Amino acid sequence: MRIPGTLYGSLLFERPEHRGTVARVESFLSRPGPLGVEIGFDHGMCLLDRARRFPAANWLGAEVRRRRVDAVSRHAPENCLPLRVDGRALLALLPPGRVDWLYVLFPTPFGDRRELFSPEFGEVVARSLRPGGIVYIRTDVATLHASATAVLGSWARSEPPPLGTELSRRERVCARDGIAVYDLCVRSKSP
Repeated sequence: MRIPGTLYGSLLFERPEHRGTVARVESFLSRPGPLGVEIGFDHGMCLLDRARRFPAANWLGAEVRRRRVDAVSRHAPENCLPLRVDGRALLALLPPGRVDWLYVLFPTPFGDRRELFSPEFGEVVARSLRPGGIVYIRTDVATLHASATAVLGSWARSEPPPLGTELSRRERVCARDGIAVYDLCVRSKSP
């Protein structure tokens, strides 16, 4: 599946040099239990917290910054796989209906060229989620919230998926400085 604007290309995993990553993901996906995916885990505090609090679930994280991935990988429990990849390319790699919970917490706005919340993103999310799967988006950027709502706003509203108690670095800043935070939590359509 081609996804415009995907960093490193949406067909990244079809390249021979990424076979090792594909094999790691496939092996990880063979584990029993629900699957949570976090796009842009930054310092990984929330991803690691959920992995420790909910050990029966599996947690896959996507982040494009190598140093962040390396740092989180050193602390990741067995049920957590942090990867250096654009989250859109990772979702395109996953089997249809495999994701139970998708988290996009405080994404960095990149501009129109690599806008995360595009119609193509909505398609790859719908394809990757199991029926009734949950998408949880938090941002302090009103335009990102509006874009996410434009793409996913017609889906049924939902209660949040499993959350830990750890706050992301950006969420702490927002709480400290009184910056407004916007949530969108929706459920994919059941068959």
